[in-house]
Amino acid sequence: MTTQRTRRGRGRKRSSALTVQRRLWLVSRFIRGPATPTELIADARRVFSESIYPSNALVALRHDFHALRNEFLCTIERQSDGRYALTDVGRLTLLNLPDEELEALAFLISFFSEGSWPAAFHVRSLFERIVALLPSEQRLTLQQRQVWQIELPQSSTTIDQKLLTRLRRNLRRHAIQFRYRSNYSDELESHRAAPVRLFVRDGHTYLEAYCYSAPHQSIIGQYIPYRVDRIIPESLHVERRVLPPELPPRRTWTLRYRLSPQVARNRDISLWFPQSTVTYHPDGSAEICAQTSDLWQAEQILLRYREHCQVLEPVELIEQIRKTIARMQELYP
Repeated sequence: MTTQRTRRGRGRKRSSALTVQRRLWLVSRFIRGPATPTELIADARRVFSESIYPSNALVALRHDFHALRNEFLCTIERQSDGRYALTDVGRLTLLNLPDEELEALAFLISFFSEGSWPAAFHVRSLFERIVALLPSEQRLTLQQRQVWQIELPQSSTTIDQKLLTRLRRNLRRHAIQFRYRSNYSDELESHRAAPVRLFVRDGHTYLEAYCYSAPHQSIIGQYIPYRVDRIIPESLHVERRVLPPELPPRRTWTLRYRLSPQVARNRDISLWFPQSTVTYHPDGSAEICAQTSDLWQAEQILLRYREHCQVLEPVELIEQIRKTIARMQELYP
């Protein structure tokens, strides 16, 4: 007597595949941060569909936790606030970097562990998430490879992160008004400007902005680097009016300076400025021609060369350096 085999449907297979997909998604959701069971279920339903979890969703979620702990050796812990966190990915090490990229990651971790960066906390948090996805042997290797020592200046002040976020959101979008602690006044100054960009230089975070109004007539109509830590956070006012697509052009100067043979003879000099071209002379010296839109910063850079640098143009920078040297001579008679 022949017994007919019942053809099995595909429903169970499809359901199993979806369950595995759901559990792997849970790991990626945990990598973003801790969450309550209710939040995890709601997030999963937003990503997939309402049917990703059955009506008894909490029971299914517990099964997911159990499977991740037992099949992949993940460590999922309940925190005091009721949220669950993935503290160890176990066998689900999603990154396995080649040696060259592991070396690059070690360098980046060393680089951002030094200095004053505007988003230092978030950068370090990002690295922690990346490292958590590495196999245990690579995590150990990474610690041994952090041999770089980055020498950067430290800022003695901290940046208000909410202020930084508001500035970033309004770059080239809205004019701003704020009060500012200037080196040139004992009183707080009122400024109105169009924010253009944020940048980090010599351990400080700056906002470059086109100045519409200020107590000093000389900076009105100029692009000014404002130290972000000197802006009074609660004084920042964002105007409703949208900035025009194009702001006034920056004033630029042709910069020309000569470096002595003691600095230039090996032909390995630093090119500090945009559009730099170098002409080497038979005596070993070098003449550099470049562009700059910030004479103050150009002076700071070129004075580092001390007696090994002669500025040839522009005349405004030459005069500026002469005044600086005269004031220094008063300090060192």
